[in-house]
Amino acid sequence: MPPRYVSDNIGSWTALRARRDPGRTALVCGAERVDYAELERRVGRAAGAIREVGVGPGHRIATALKNRVEFVELLFGTARAGAIFVPLNFRLASEEIAYALADSGAAIVVVQADTAAAVTAALELLEGEPPRVISVDGPDADYAAWRDAALPLDPHPVRPQDPVSIIYTSGTTGPPKGAVLTHGGVLCNVENYLADWDLRRDDATVVVNPIFHVVLYILAVPLLYKGGKVVLMEDFEPAAAVRLAEAEQITVWFAIPTAWQMMLATPELAALDTSRLRFVGSGGAACPQPLMDRFAELGLDYRQGYGLSETTSSATTMGPGDHRRKPGSIGRPFFHVEARIVDEEGKVLAPGEVGEIQLRGRNVCAGYWRKPKETAAAFDADGWFSTGDIGRADEEGFYWIVDRKKDLIISGGENISSIEVEQAVVSHPRVAEAVVIGIPHERWGETPCAVVTTVDGDELDQTDLIDHCRERIAHYKCPTAVITVAELPKTATGKIAKLAVRELIAGRGEG
Repeated sequence: MPPRYVSDNIGSWTALRARRDPGRTALVCGAERVDYAELERRVGRAAGAIREVGVGPGHRIATALKNRVEFVELLFGTARAGAIFVPLNFRLASEEIAYALADSGAAIVVVQADTAAAVTAALELLEGEPPRVISVDGPDADYAAWRDAALPLDPHPVRPQDPVSIIYTSGTTGPPKGAVLTHGGVLCNVENYLADWDLRRDDATVVVNPIFHVVLYILAVPLLYKGGKVVLMEDFEPAAAVRLAEAEQITVWFAIPTAWQMMLATPELAALDTSRLRFVGSGGAACPQPLMDRFAELGLDYRQGYGLSETTSSATTMGPGDHRRKPGSIGRPFFHVEARIVDEEGKVLAPGEVGEIQLRGRNVCAGYWRKPKETAAAFDADGWFSTGDIGRADEEGFYWIVDRKKDLIISGGENISSIEVEQAVVSHPRVAEAVVIGIPHERWGETPCAVVTTVDGDELDQTDLIDHCRERIAHYKCPTAVITVAELPKTATGKIAKLAVRELIAGRGEG
């Protein structure tokens, strides 16, 4: 068995950075500003507090926190103690939060006043001894005293393949799965962004999307490794985010497309010095062409990213100018990532052929927590991870996503890409957002159904939209049903939740 090293523990990074840049600003959240020396003090004592209550290497610490300084110090503090960090999506139903707590076996859950009720409701559903609850704010705040009463702890020696975090993925086909991220995988992910996104020590970013998801590893963790400044926005508000970007002189900025659309529509944008922004990026959902055109109008270098919880966020990326030359592409694999397209038998396909996207690299997770069958199904003997995304690649190694494997609509024996149909639907001038799902059809088995929101909130004429689509895609791919809704259900990261849309339509008696 290979030896364990302190330097392989990501919890050592704050100590290493504090030696080099003690006075540089590491984190900003509201009125709170934390330099690297102070961040290291907090991380060391958080690790000590974790160990002093009997939480040892391999044990789990859960958090139900918004974008706060305590979230970051607990990530590194838990790692330093050799334990495993479990960020919870506190926006989920109590049954789902309870599942993550029970499945991970967390010994402690750290909450804040805004999330305490959700966690309390989840704890009532658990059997056996519940985890200890520690609060960072509000009338029950005890976190700071608990942390600061402990002696600082040195990093626990680990191996690169040792677990550092469990990120629960959405359970669209069953209970959520906990992707087990490793110390070495987080480092590899950082190396990917440093290599392909050219992150610098003098960079600053503002994080507007929740960091309890893998968005944490896109810019926040890489910049803390590099010595940059990470500004955390606890609650996203578009105009305030733009003002914050100007005040903190942000140079690199990532957000999901929905958030970008909201921020670029604010009057505050006129006061933002966009020349300071070295690049902007998005991921989590396809970036609409009008949004990319708007970035171009502002003179902003745009970086498209594709990744999953299982890949610690990095999988493929578009370089400067690539989106103009390769429209619709998700880019080429990150520096330390391999990618390929395979058929259902695992045969590697030639450029242009459509199949499942598989990925391999040190950044890919070690498997799913306590789910050996699901892990075995996701990885082949050579370590290739099956993403569940259907795609194609060209001769230059650029990749395109055609659809999710489970979202392909099979109508009359023909495979229909829901993504392709959605692109035709959203090109209609009155459509704000859209999702296309398959609904039962007596003759064809399945048929596409477009569920849309409109820019004016009024009902969209079904015939008008179908005719619009027929001018752009094959007739058999066009929706045969159109449903206008006031709002499409979203996940915590802003993606349209297709499973919830299906349930919504079923509840309305469609199909």
